[in-house]
Amino acid sequence: MQTRLRPAIAAIGLVLALPFTAASATTPIFDAHLHYRPAVIETFGITDVARTLASNEVRSAIVMTPDPALIRRLQAGTDTRLVPFLEVSQRLGRKMDWMHVEDLGERIATMLDASEIRWQGLGEFHILADDRFAPGFEQLLDLAVARDLTVMIHGDPAVIDHAYATHPEVRILWAHAGSYAYPPLVRDYLERHPRMHMDLSMRNPRINPGGTIDDDWFELFLDHPDRFLIGVDTFTAHRWQQYTQLKDETRAWLRQLPEDIARAIAFENGERLFPAH
Repeated sequence: MQTRLRPAIAAIGLVLALPFTAASATTPIFDAHLHYRPAVIETFGITDVARTLASNEVRSAIVMTPDPALIRRLQAGTDTRLVPFLEVSQRLGRKMDWMHVEDLGERIATMLDASEIRWQGLGEFHILADDRFAPGFEQLLDLAVARDLTVMIHGDPAVIDHAYATHPEVRILWAHAGSYAYPPLVRDYLERHPRMHMDLSMRNPRINPGGTIDDDWFELFLDHPDRFLIGVDTFTAHRWQQYTQLKDETRAWLRQLPEDIARAIAFENGERLFPAH
């Protein structure tokens, strides 16, 4: 019924849309894909981050950083609840070759143990299908399971399949809804791997082309409302500076969903997966 009614609802007009739009504009956000790195702090400081998150109603957020000191400074300088992820791939090697570093799991464990931060995840890790059998990737998954950590993976579908074939209990947050974010493929992987969730950062143009939510994405959100999280992916200072614009683009398609589903994707899923302690 909801699916058939959606085009009619979209066509009713601005008058009826205004109350829902106003409510959605104040819906809190769980941002599942923030980076904050030492190179950014000079042009977008802690107070800039705090102001940006507060003005966009970001109540909680995953923050990926290689520097524990930045997490401490952010925690002290913002009211947003932070979910720290240790971003280590470029500390151990380069963006695309970290999985070939010798004793990778042991090295990451040492980093975790040396920090007083309560890390809740690891990543973001970029990995291509051909590298899924690398010993370092196996060690990463071993560590994540042993320490109950979520892994943010930016990778090919074959990587996800291999991870769950060898480590069925691992929790994965698949960045950008995967390398090939097409609704039939996304649906297939959600149904294959019930412990996996998807971050929708960078996917606004696919989800909401021309300002009207794509029918296949709409159906997917109706069928799996508990499996998606939103994010901006602040991988550069420029992305931080664009934060409000990018978040508004996300809110534009959230407003087209039934309110309960919009709330689930906007913040409830993230807060359920990463509860406050």
